[in-house]
Amino acid sequence: MSLRAPLLLLLVLSVKAMAAACWITSTPAINFGNVVAGNTTSVNTEVKFSCQADNEGRTEYINVCLSSVDAPPFEMISPGDQEGKQYTLLFRLLNGAARSQELGPASSGNLIQQTLAAESNANVSGTFPLIATIPAGQSQLPAYHYYNYNMNLRIAWHSAVRQDALQNCSDGSAEGEQVQGGTNAQAEISQGCYIERVTPLNFGTLTSTATLRPTRSTATLTTRCPAGTAFTLAMGKGNHASGNQRQLCNSKGQCLRYGLWQDEAATQRWGDQSSGDALQVTNPAGGTQNYTVYGEVPAQPLTGTGEFIDDVIITLTY
Repeated sequence: MSLRAPLLLLLVLSVKAMAAACWITSTPAINFGNVVAGNTTSVNTEVKFSCQADNEGRTEYINVCLSSVDAPPFEMISPGDQEGKQYTLLFRLLNGAARSQELGPASSGNLIQQTLAAESNANVSGTFPLIATIPAGQSQLPAYHYYNYNMNLRIAWHSAVRQDALQNCSDGSAEGEQVQGGTNAQAEISQGCYIERVTPLNFGTLTSTATLRPTRSTATLTTRCPAGTAFTLAMGKGNHASGNQRQLCNSKGQCLRYGLWQDEAATQRWGDQSSGDALQVTNPAGGTQNYTVYGEVPAQPLTGTGEFIDDVIITLTY
């Protein structure tokens, strides 16, 4: 005899509620403007994002984290020069709310994090404030326009229905992520060239005996220019010149002759453009450069006492 009985098969499926999702809505467009090679400069920027909560009829908490795809420092590249060589200007992105934190890849384990709360099926938005900065010391770069046309950023998140159960994403972990391109950066290193500082030329204390022989001293002139910039450094005649002769004078109008030279041997005068004695300079390396100014008070009778001074205008032309 054959007996047949129905076999009841039960399959129970556990359906996980749809979790939150986040995405970047606005990427940074970083413009440092005109910068001086070697100097640091910073600008404010931001990343905007939105998150969509699930539709389970309850408040959802979301930790959202921002990271880069590439490791810092990030690069801006120049066009090629006449030989096709390109140059790199570096920059970094810092957390605008805590400047000690630098934007880096997910593997850094130190992501910039924000926490949001969203009602069921609601869309919430947030902003990551950032500071873009060019580190100092990049002085050996020529004058060009530098670009980063497309930099990728990553947004990642964890969500939970209880805030105490919410997992951090700052360690690089995530239940979801999105990588967004479109971030760009630019800076202009101009041909700007300037005098950074000049030390005083001090001949010290002279006596009637000391002025019977030449007295010499030096000063240091420091310039900062982009790599490959040609320029001239010209010295004016000073406030007390008699014709072409420079003079140091005291408050009574008593004066001592002196001269400025480009070399220690005092064979090449240092004058202005009209005299043809300006210093001609080309600095292939760029950045700061020091030049020694050689001064000499020639042997002459002491005409008076007190403080003898003169002011000389230095002109940099490029």
